[in-house]
Amino acid sequence: MRLVLAGLLGVSCAAAQQATPAAREPHHHTVYEDPRVRILDVQIEPRGATQLHRHDADSVSISTAGMQFSRGGIAHVERNANDSVLRQITIELLQKQSNPHNVCGEVLPGEYAHCREPGSEWLGANLQLQFETDQTRFGVLRIEPNATLAIPPADVPPVLIALEGTEAEAVSRTNGASVASGSRRSVKAADVLRWPADQVSEIRNTGNTAARFLVVEFGGPGE
Repeated sequence: MRLVLAGLLGVSCAAAQQATPAAREPHHHTVYEDPRVRILDVQIEPRGATQLHRHDADSVSISTAGMQFSRGGIAHVERNANDSVLRQITIELLQKQSNPHNVCGEVLPGEYAHCREPGSEWLGANLQLQFETDQTRFGVLRIEPNATLAIPPADVPPVLIALEGTEAEAVSRTNGASVASGSRRSVKAADVLRWPADQVSEIRNTGNTAARFLVVEFGGPGE
């Protein structure tokens, strides 16, 4: 599936100001927001296009075409050149970001990839880091059918966003509480998972194919 971005890179400041803020553009649906991120589920009809809009903050987008990083303040139109609905997850980074660079993915075209393993807290998980700034890291997590993954605790818990085709169940409970006291929820594409630091949580893949999540972690020199 191919996403055609008609980026109006040469627009004037006045045109950028007149563009619709992304959160109010009809194809962009806010599914989660906190002081660090705003997460948008973007759906464009076959052969359709968004309105001229802008992301006032830096953003990272992911679709079947891959991952892309964009600086904030540029007005653009997104076009779907396919005969099926195009779905994209866009994360607006509401805090200032510095030193964007590739890790294991070519998110910044032509930039060198500094590939490395995720932190030891993800030991045993199939998580590949793709891209990071000094403040935020992005990786793609895969969970095989019928497998269950415990999500590591963190002082600042990560955000997990289910990607297209994911079918899963998420379970969480207070650390030290009985399993029976936990809460369960079904998870599908564009659902956002985040638990308080005192929660024990896990994800079980209930589908027939690999469940995929975009993992957004926070922390670093800029935090």
